[in-house]
Amino acid sequence: MKCPNCQSENVHLVREVDTTTKGYGAGEGCCGYILFGPIGLLCGLCGAGGSRSRQRHYYECDNCHSRFNG
Repeated sequence: MKCPNCQSENVHLVREVDTTTKGYGAGEGCCGYILFGPIGLLCGLCGAGGSRSRQRHYYECDNCHSRFNG
């Protein structure tokens, strides 16, 4: 594998993982309050705690620090 910028063979694979977690939904809580009263505020917790992760892979040159896909 060679860097397309400087043609160096000194490259390494980088893996990034982004994770997001869902919290309290204010919109869902307001709708729940309108429909069910004060107990409906708990509707904002529906689906809370769910997480989603996304992975990205790319190569990075150790000489010129450019990033590229292999």
